[in-house]
Amino acid sequence: MKAADVTPASRVALGLASLALVLWLFTLQVERVSPGELAAVHADLPELVERGACARCHGQDGHAMAAACLECHAPVAADIAAGAGFHGTLAERDPRACAECHGEHAGVEFALVGTHSFAAAGFATRAAYDHGALDFLLQGRHTELACDACHPHADVVRLPRGARRFGGLDQDCRACHEDAHEGRIARACGDCHGQEHPFSLVASFAHAGFDSECAHAAVSCAACHAPGSAHDSELLASAAAPQCARACQSCHASPHGEAFLAASDALAGVADGAGCAQCHSEAHGTFRGHLEAMPPFLHAATGFALDPPHGALACDACHLELVGDETGFGLHEPARAPDDCAVCHGDPHGGAFDAGPFAGECLSCHERTRFEPSGFGPEQHARTAFPLVASHAAVACGRCHEDTGAPRTFAGAPGTCSACHEDAHRGAFDAFENPEGCARCHAPTRFGEHLADGFVHAEWTDFALEGAHARAECEACHRPSAVADERGRRFGFVAEVFGADVERCETCHLDPHDGRFDRPGLPGVVAGATGCARCHGSETFATPPEAFEHERWTGYPLAAFHAEVACEACHLPAPAPDAAGRTFGRAPVRCADCHADPHVGQFAAEGVTDCARCHADAGGLTFDHQRDARFALDATHAALACAACHVPWPLPDGGEAVRYKPLGTECVDCHDPAFVERARRGGRRVERRGGFAPRGGGR
Repeated sequence: MKAADVTPASRVALGLASLALVLWLFTLQVERVSPGELAAVHADLPELVERGACARCHGQDGHAMAAACLECHAPVAADIAAGAGFHGTLAERDPRACAECHGEHAGVEFALVGTHSFAAAGFATRAAYDHGALDFLLQGRHTELACDACHPHADVVRLPRGARRFGGLDQDCRACHEDAHEGRIARACGDCHGQEHPFSLVASFAHAGFDSECAHAAVSCAACHAPGSAHDSELLASAAAPQCARACQSCHASPHGEAFLAASDALAGVADGAGCAQCHSEAHGTFRGHLEAMPPFLHAATGFALDPPHGALACDACHLELVGDETGFGLHEPARAPDDCAVCHGDPHGGAFDAGPFAGECLSCHERTRFEPSGFGPEQHARTAFPLVASHAAVACGRCHEDTGAPRTFAGAPGTCSACHEDAHRGAFDAFENPEGCARCHAPTRFGEHLADGFVHAEWTDFALEGAHARAECEACHRPSAVADERGRRFGFVAEVFGADVERCETCHLDPHDGRFDRPGLPGVVAGATGCARCHGSETFATPPEAFEHERWTGYPLAAFHAEVACEACHLPAPAPDAAGRTFGRAPVRCADCHADPHVGQFAAEGVTDCARCHADAGGLTFDHQRDARFALDATHAALACAACHVPWPLPDGGEAVRYKPLGTECVDCHDPAFVERARRGGRRVERRGGFAPRGGGR
């Protein structure tokens, strides 16, 4: 087009067309009411999704977005104003900067309140939030509860309208727990009950008259304050609490005979029935008296003189607790002789020696004045079913026949290793049938001395040692510990070193692929195999699989010339193995990582050039000028060769490259005869004498 052909009318028409294009583009932008989908709870509100709803949240006419948030979330605004609740007590963040913790326009599945929200508010996780800021410190059982136990909407995606996710709870115990007293006690629950115990236990009530040294302090409340009785705790907590006299016989029935009680009261010089304190003290947990309360010479009158060894014993050593006798001071009937041990002491062996080579009286093994030490030694033990051989001969009796407070087991004691020794294998072999027990693999001298042919790895562990595993030393997987554990074991547990799932290669070996092949749906090269075994055998990881499908496993198809390139051309071998022992290099996935960019960055987006946008793997051009460029080609321009507009251009550091962008889109950028003459000399633009120069950055 020549300058003479441009009339005023055509210039007006061109201007109107340009204005129409601008208005059309503006209309398209206006139609975009949101940069992305709203979260589920906001998307359910019609007033937030209708046309023009942006201003409700983003504000208008000087109305800030934070203020708009707080208008809808009035309870949060009230907490901030009062300096209460979660938002009102934030110390590290401005509670009115809602967007810093709560994002939007990320879709209906996005949680407005999640881990990211607590992290932005200064808490590593939601569980790290300290309720102490709310004057409600989580203690005892409350620390074991999940958030939704108290906050039912804690993990709800679509929060019901008007509901609060965390706030709005009453800290009174009765807001969550049923009041067992049904309002009959006006005191706060915390005055008697703590957070560490069930409500049935009174944890902190201070009982007047009973200090911590008194035995009554350890008695349950219900033992004295039975419901419905005159001492009912609910009755005593009322304003009209009755005054109850406290005396031993008010709660405790006397187990003593009348003659004994009369003598005791007379000795103490107190009224009848008030002499309990002569022998008993509130500081003791039982009613059993003390030796000084009854002189030995009085005891001889009962027919049993306190001669050795009984003279040095406390009263309750002989007056053991009897059935139906709370104190144990009942008389023994019939009367017994001092050598008749079994009448008072019973049989501490539980009848184990009623028959057999050791049947007889107690004095056959024990001295008259003491039961220990007994006269039972290794010679006598050899007559039992368990002779003491090897290491057992040096073991003290109590190591095997432990005193647990019940009759010791002597005759019939278990003879297996596991009965006395802890299982150093922690039950790992309990599922296997082994009638020989520990003796199948271990010698009787010490457990560290094992029998070479007793253990078969495949039979006892379900893990056969094949390939490289068969040649490895035991310590390679069972790494010894420098310090023995509580069972004296140093031989390491595979599960503790590598993890519980020892059948997976990744449990013991580093994954050189960094999990790239853990995606579901990938078949194994070896049929039926899982994990690394899908491609690799147990002999070595270095052997590559022959049936490896590159596109299926990596997502990168080897098409055109890539299919003819050797693996090492892209997977450059490393000079030394990495931490996983791998030397096979990781291949790049972008064209620019291997190929030079002939366009010198003209098509880079955020510093990265995606060649696949315009070029196919086989080298073909997929660029569509009408679709991919900002200048659609009309019939005239479509007939031109690309080089007519995109010509070589000199580079600042020397050389040249075909220029594609930026180019002007106005006619004058290419067709102004006052400045430019189209010349085709090797595809270059040339300057005419008289001031030729490109205009407006048009090239």
